[in-house]
Formats: sequence, structure tokens, C-alpha cells
Amino acid sequence: MSKVISSSVLFWMVSIWIASNLFSQAVYIGFNGTPYSGIEMIQSLGSWYYVVVVFEILAWIFVGIHLSLKVIRNLQVKATPQTAS
Repeated sequence: MSKVISSSVLFWMVSIWIASNLFSQAVYIGFNGTPYSGIEMIQSLGSWYYVVVVFEILAWIFVGIHLSLKVIRNLQVKATPQTAS
């Protein structure tokens, strides 16, 4: 099974995603004094709201599956007996 995306790339993608969300919230607070409501912003998309929600759910499912597979592989490696050469 070939690797589609490496763990380090996934880590940096999620880190950049979180940092950009924090930065945009900080800029908005700086200009307006109060944080924006993410739910209201997404609902303002109208019918595209559902597409965005489905995409985000699928992205987090992908991250969860990737991390779960990594943990399972690490547990399997540790469970296999090591023979001395």
C-alpha cells in the first residue's frame, strides 16, 4: 500500500489550517472588537452550507482514519517478536 500523504505533510496542513483560523479571528477582533460567529458565517452561504459541512466532516474523518491506521501499525510492529541476529 503506497503512502498517499505523509504524516509530516498532514501535520503541517492541519497546523497551517489551525493557525490561519486563529489569525483570521484575531484580525477580525482587532477591527471589530468582537469575534465572528463561524456558524453564522457558514450559514450565510445558503445551500452551499451543506457542501462545506460535508467537506469538513470528510476532512476530519480522513485525519482520524490516518491517525488510527498509524497507531494500529505502530502497535503491530511492537507486538511482533524481534529475533536477535
